[in-house]
Amino acid sequence: MAVRDWNERTAFAQAALLAGDRVANGAVFPVWLDERRFWYERRGPEGIEYCLVDAASGTRSVLATRPAIARALAQHLGAPVDPDLVIVRNPRFDLDRNILAFQAYEASYAYACGTGSLARIEKTADVSWRASADGRSALVLRDFNLWLRDLPGGQERALTTDGTESYAYGAPPAAMRGTRVGIGDASPEAAWSPDGRWILTLQTDDRDVPALSLAEYAPTDGARPRIHSNRTSLPGDPKVTEFRMLAIEVATARQVEARYPRLAAVRMNSTPFGAGLAWWSADGATAYFVDIERGEQAANVVAFDVATGRTHVLFTEQSNTYVEVGVNVYTPALVMPLPATGELVWYSERSGRGHLYLYDLATGALRNAITSGPWQVRDVLRVDERRREILFLAAGIEPSEGPYVVKPCAVSLDGGAVRVLSGAPGEHVVWRPNSMSLLMKRLEGMDPGAISGVSPAGDYFVETVSSVSALPHTVLRARDGREIATLEVGTADLPDGWTAPEPVCFKAADGATETFGLLFRPFGFDPAQRYPIIDLIYGGPQVSHVPRAHFGSGALGGIAYLDAMHLSALGAFVLILDGRGTAERERAFRTASHRAVHTASNLEDHVAALEQLGRAHPQIDLGRAGITGFSGGGYMSAIGAFRYGHVFKVAVAGGGNYDQTLFWHTWGERYHGLHDADHYASQAAKTYAAGLSGRILFVHGLMDEGCHPAALFQLVQALVEANRDADLVLLPRAGHEWTGYGLRRRWEYLATHLLGESPPHGAPFREPMDRIKERIRLNARAPERTPPPC
Repeated sequence: MAVRDWNERTAFAQAALLAGDRVANGAVFPVWLDERRFWYERRGPEGIEYCLVDAASGTRSVLATRPAIARALAQHLGAPVDPDLVIVRNPRFDLDRNILAFQAYEASYAYACGTGSLARIEKTADVSWRASADGRSALVLRDFNLWLRDLPGGQERALTTDGTESYAYGAPPAAMRGTRVGIGDASPEAAWSPDGRWILTLQTDDRDVPALSLAEYAPTDGARPRIHSNRTSLPGDPKVTEFRMLAIEVATARQVEARYPRLAAVRMNSTPFGAGLAWWSADGATAYFVDIERGEQAANVVAFDVATGRTHVLFTEQSNTYVEVGVNVYTPALVMPLPATGELVWYSERSGRGHLYLYDLATGALRNAITSGPWQVRDVLRVDERRREILFLAAGIEPSEGPYVVKPCAVSLDGGAVRVLSGAPGEHVVWRPNSMSLLMKRLEGMDPGAISGVSPAGDYFVETVSSVSALPHTVLRARDGREIATLEVGTADLPDGWTAPEPVCFKAADGATETFGLLFRPFGFDPAQRYPIIDLIYGGPQVSHVPRAHFGSGALGGIAYLDAMHLSALGAFVLILDGRGTAERERAFRTASHRAVHTASNLEDHVAALEQLGRAHPQIDLGRAGITGFSGGGYMSAIGAFRYGHVFKVAVAGGGNYDQTLFWHTWGERYHGLHDADHYASQAAKTYAAGLSGRILFVHGLMDEGCHPAALFQLVQALVEANRDADLVLLPRAGHEWTGYGLRRRWEYLATHLLGESPPHGAPFREPMDRIKERIRLNARAPERTPPPC
């Protein structure tokens, strides 16, 4: 039966955005205490529980609960503490003393798990400190310099003193620090030598990088606008952010600079340390780093003698597009050193597929291919030097499930047969520390670097298995794949009318390449009626967009899944599709958009998919097709409206990077090539503004440091000059985000111009980030004390 009531539709739309809260125990984030024991959070009958698991037996016990901790905090503070809102930061269990140490409300505490008592303690550790191997010293980043802290005694001394805001030691590029300049709680970009005598680090040189400014037109205090500036390298800048590689002798603070040209910032402005491209030899005499040259068509593996500063290149990987050293450009590369044997596991797409290779670090010679075949290595979970084995995730190794779905596998470092350790249908999530999906856990108080699906010695692993329609379940396995225990089976209380999406496969516009997506049915679907269709697009070449796991599993894609379900409440089909030129496929598919980023996720492939859907589903009205997306999806929505207006009659573009000339040089030069004005004009949305024939709404935050609003305003100017009409929602205090108000405006715009209906003026939608922001705000200081009774 068709749903006609707008109150019912908006209620479902709001519930869909927050449906992640309706799934209990869909994701498990293990934190290992030793090889045999780990803990994780689960939702029990009374709230969040901290559970201890004995991996050998699979038995589980409750160490503490969030409600009990909240009660102890409330008693200590003399104020109410909501267990659902309090953030227990950096939790650390000491099982010998039965103590949980954590931070809350900017203070440190020790909670006795047995008695429930709570005591305030001095801060003894911080997740931002980089500790030495013996745990006696830590490297701290402060005021653009590196400091050494004695952990037992707390004394500190400066290792560097001449660091400045634009020439900072151990810091990421200024572009990554935000316009309100400072280091904050960042971990130093550095690595200790195994013997603790040296620190390999860098000095980030932003001195010749021009400033990029934002105007704060609606400050929270006062009326005078404020200008916030930050040094940011853009494509074509003659001088971009560079890194001076050096080693510091801990005892003397003596610096030895690598005799090698400065490294250009690449891979989304990550440093060699953030990218996992710097490490030490076993004896601490040689440091190694990878120099990915500007433009990213060559990667050089460099050996650095820290005693003399001498360097030499061991080997070079080259590409006529760009060198890919890892599947996800936001997280560490799939480059794993083996110091004990002087070897290096190296990821490469030289065969046309992403696979692993073994190199000799003494000679730079290739020893052997570790993996090969018509599938992709998606992630490396652990390299076991003693067993000479790699635990990794393989995508497409089960052909019947398509090229994206991953399974955990093992293979010898010396090559040979690959063993699939868990082959059940569905996406298999095994967490690697600091993977992209885990970065949001920091906002919840967890350290993403402490979460691992694999035990320290590799004897056990924890996996969560699901599909877009099947709820997640989490299993503990031995290293050979043997199941030890089922840890969790996710449960859900989803709103009435919820239907899972349908996986769909198409022929791309070339008539040969397969593309894959998800189709969401309209809320209240009636097969006797016809409905519009909305293309929920992301047009970035650096990721894939289509969810493969259940949104409750914690895997990437959950936000897109819920956004599609939210849009389906309008009474429309919603398509999510990965067209050619997007990531996590074979090299030819992925690089199809190289030097043509305006073709990422190829809009012609989207048009071809819509035509195929129209033939297969008579309920789809292709005469009412809309397109929307955010960031790279906002950019591609604008391109769709300008170049494919005969297909997409209505577009809503949020937070788009409408011209890569105004985006980080590391993104534009990697995906569109080195700067040339005519060449870069081909990707700028403003180049095609005169082609607008339908309706388009732009939603953009004026404090967006990622996709600068200048690109939007230059696009609007092009529309003015072409005498084309567009609608605009500016969010003066918003950054790179839709906001609930922006989502409400998108909702009403699509309802009016795509469905031809007049929805009632509604309230802003609440989205998951709103709840997280509110929790962070409430945890910034301790709650006010409860006044004593009169």
